[in-house]
Amino acid sequence: MSENAGSLSMRLIDPNDYCVFEDGQRIGRIRHAKERSPGVWLWNVTVTIPGPPFGDAKSITEAKERFKTAWLAFKEKHGPEKLAKAYGEMNRADRPDRYQR
Repeated sequence: MSENAGSLSMRLIDPNDYCVFEDGQRIGRIRHAKERSPGVWLWNVTVTIPGPPFGDAKSITEAKERFKTAWLAFKEKHGPEKLAKAYGEMNRADRPDRYQR
C-alpha cells in the first residue's frame, strides 16, 4: 500500500449511506442505491477538483476497496497542495454558520 494512505474511516449518514473521511477530512461517500435493479453500492470522491473518481460495486466491502484504490490514485495525481486548496473550499462551504443571518 502507498505511503500516502491516511486513515480512512466512514460515518453513517443513514442506513446504507456513509461519508468517507481520511484523517478527519471528508473526502467521499458510499451508499447503497436500492432504486437500481439490482441494488448496487455507489461510491464517489467528493473533493472539489475536476474529475473526481466514482463507481459502483456489488457489496459494501467491494465499494470500500474500490473507493480506497481510486482515492490513493487521485491523491497521487493531484498532490498535497491542490488537495489542501480543495479541502479549504469544501470546509468553507460546510461551516455551520454558513446559513445563519
